[in-house]
Amino acid sequence: MDQRTIEELETKRAAARAMGGEAAIARHHARGKLTARERIDRLLDPGSFQELGALARSQHPDFTDRTPADGVVAGWGTVEGRVVYVTSEDATVLAGTRGRVGDAKVSRVRSLALEHRKPFIALSEAGAARFQEASGAVAAGIGNRFREHFALSGKIPQVAAILGACFGGPSFTAAQSDFVTIAKGQGVLGMSGPLIVKVGIGREVTADEIGGAVKSVEQTGQADHAGDSDADCLDAIRAFLSYFPSSAWDLPPLVAPVAAAADSAEGRAKLTALVPDNHRRGYDMHALLGLLVDGGSYFQYRPGYADNLITAWTRIEGRVVGVLASNPLVLAGALNDRAAIKARKFIAICDAFHIPLVFLSDCPGFIVGPDIENQRMVSLAGRLLNTLIAASVPIVTVALRKAIGLAYLALGGKTMEPDALVAWPAARFNVMGPAAGVEIIHGKRIAASPDPAALRAELLQQAEEESSAYRAAEMGLIDDIIAPHETRGVIAGVLARAQARQSPGFKHRIDP
Repeated sequence: MDQRTIEELETKRAAARAMGGEAAIARHHARGKLTARERIDRLLDPGSFQELGALARSQHPDFTDRTPADGVVAGWGTVEGRVVYVTSEDATVLAGTRGRVGDAKVSRVRSLALEHRKPFIALSEAGAARFQEASGAVAAGIGNRFREHFALSGKIPQVAAILGACFGGPSFTAAQSDFVTIAKGQGVLGMSGPLIVKVGIGREVTADEIGGAVKSVEQTGQADHAGDSDADCLDAIRAFLSYFPSSAWDLPPLVAPVAAAADSAEGRAKLTALVPDNHRRGYDMHALLGLLVDGGSYFQYRPGYADNLITAWTRIEGRVVGVLASNPLVLAGALNDRAAIKARKFIAICDAFHIPLVFLSDCPGFIVGPDIENQRMVSLAGRLLNTLIAASVPIVTVALRKAIGLAYLALGGKTMEPDALVAWPAARFNVMGPAAGVEIIHGKRIAASPDPAALRAELLQQAEEESSAYRAAEMGLIDDIIAPHETRGVIAGVLARAQARQSPGFKHRIDP
């Protein structure tokens, strides 16, 4: 082959790698951002990236000479040695707007990810489709991404990073993903940007008001993690993937066990002392988790949203588990609408990818009152319970203290058929809190008593005794009562015995 032919190829490749040019890249860096290619380099193992469609360009006559790679860097590489497929939108090329050729590249990568059963990662910083390439009757053919994400859902892990202003398509990709990270001060997630809002409804708003990191993480819960920078978001993706199989046809990665603090005499003493017998006193559930799990390390799902319920991926004796733990320091650990939304999707993700569930329950019930009913609490609780009932992975439930009513069921209670259901000695089981139960049943009697306070205290004491873990054990309603330091061993034992319930294969889609 003529050397000039090879040189022409290298010249075209170099033009693609130049992205939007030095000036555009400098402006991008000045905003504290990595470029599309730098993001891929940070995400993947060094030297592992193989590009697809580098020579693509827009076929619109106005853009052909200004759209290297058509504004999307795409291909595959490895994360900790495992293959992943990735797309990275290039904001230095026409502000990251999506062209028809770029869309075809992304579609091709999604298709390969599904065929090869590998995770798909979208690094997003883009507006919606280029108006010049998508307006008019051609718009009747848009929207393939929805069918593509539907086809991927529950089969391979889908991950999205919102690293700039993302309106329209990139936000819908995020909504269909299993894990979404957003960059603080940079990322925006929403259907339409400020200009469209102004034209559509005549209201002036900022991008952050539409869907900045604070709103997306703490208010709407449409992002699962907030990173301080691009690099922080990319590191979070690597951490997330470390707990997941490459597809539903694989099992979660098994690693060498790492000792937990609770394995030592000092750690056992700390664990025993951490949780007060007095149910009205709070304690730090994060500290408890840190004592129980391998190396004290766990990766939270949606921290900052529904902090009354902690959801996290971690390991017990080298095996991946998904933990749902009450947080007594927020709303006394009671469940609300946000907690139900968060728990439902977390359980669905874990079940789809064969990750066992561990419930650490210390919950006084669901929040009550007209405000919570306005959030459709009955329907949300029903969806949560349906998702948990349908789960086929191993389940371990540990009642630490309060196991009350419907919330007890939502956190792995007996009728959810867990593989192990145990309680700590101070645990109490009841249909509602004892104080409320006493008032409902004995309110008139207490009011007519010559010493209401004394009678109320006596009746409360009786209710406490009747709801004790020992009564539940005597009636065969729980499997055992265990000392706190035995918790890790119980969980590890179930994970070892119940591996038959972790059968590889596709189970179900994961709804947003």
